Amino acid sequence: MMRMRSVVLCAAVLLPALAMAEPKTADEWYSEGETQYNLGDFDKAAEAFKKGYALEPIDNKKPAYLYNVAQAYRQGGKCKDARFFYKRYLSLKDQDVAKPLSAEKRKEIEGWIAELEQCEKSQDSIANKRPDSTMPPNGGSGATPTGTGSGTTTTTTTRPATGSGTGSATVGTGGGDGEGDGDGDGDGGGVHAGVTVAQPKTISLRFTGGVAKISAGDLIVPIEPTFNLFAGYPIAVNEKLVVDVGANLTFTPLPYEDVMGVKKTAQLIGVLADAGATYAVAPKIGLRGDVGIGALVFSGMGEAGNPFTVGGAPTTGALGMLAVRVGISADYAFTPNVIGTITPVAFTYSPTKDGFRDEIKSMNRLDFMLGLGYRM
Repeated sequence: MMRMRSVVLCAAVLLPALAMAEPKTADEWYSEGETQYNLGDFDKAAEAFKKGYALEPIDNKKPAYLYNVAQAYRQGGKCKDARFFYKRYLSLKDQDVAKPLSAEKRKEIEGWIAELEQCEKSQDSIANKRPDSTMPPNGGSGATPTGTGSGTTTTTTTRPATGSGTGSATVGTGGGDGEGDGDGDGDGGGVHAGVTVAQPKTISLRFTGGVAKISAGDLIVPIEPTFNLFAGYPIAVNEKLVVDVGANLTFTPLPYEDVMGVKKTAQLIGVLADAGATYAVAPKIGLRGDVGIGALVFSGMGEAGNPFTVGGAPTTGALGMLAVRVGISADYAFTPNVIGTITPVAFTYSPTKDGFRDEIKSMNRLDFMLGLGYRM
């Protein structure tokens, strides 16, 4: 009887331990990786996804694990490892004829790979700048070569988000339909990449063109073409907000007929200091506001008979006026560096100077423009 009790007691103690020692399945490793990812332990998340990949018996689910490994390494700032696993993911998806990768998703991943290459170069550069001596506690100047110093860098990456959301990429494997292609319909819980703005580093350029409606007193001015160039220095306030500080150049030809009916063309040229703020409202989509102040130069009236000055008197040079400009735009990021932009409305106000006809108190312009931008 005592022996039987001992056997039962030993079984009660050993069975839970044996159960805990039982190897995990691929789905369980996926769940472990997702948990660690959401907790921010990206190294553990990457290791769990790797183990899930090794155990996954279904081939069309395997690419999702590689994508998740790359996501975890990118979140953890390990640029070289993240780039490697993104490339491996693309390589496997190239062989998937049943569910090929969408062109949009491929472009997004290739953009990340390009950013990670730059990040890797930056990390290597810092790692190679090693200190040549140590510092003793007494504050003296030590001279002991270290020889093994290594720099540490971080990269701006997307933050994980839970729920279905509208993240830029969604992958679901455990108990679900395999991996998604970024459209947010994976059923297995998935790892989501959150909404971010691709942060520029040095300069932001924008070139737009469109039409302008100019108001000058009682003169009837038809709609004219207009062009705008902005160059600025970007300042990343946070992961969603970027402020550009720079200069704005506008050019608008202004045709007119003199008193003899001869067609001529004047030019409105604006040179303004400009500040623009872009806020990411969705993946790849940002709303922007611009405010500028500077000068409007009115040229091309060197001959008599123009309809703008008192008595049509010619000017001896270009007329300079104050200019204030306010604009609203919407941006779409084709790549991390190239954006498309639409400006549904931009308003410029310029009070006129002495010499203009009395009824022309100001020259106002409403612009509608489309264009491209480049951030680097």
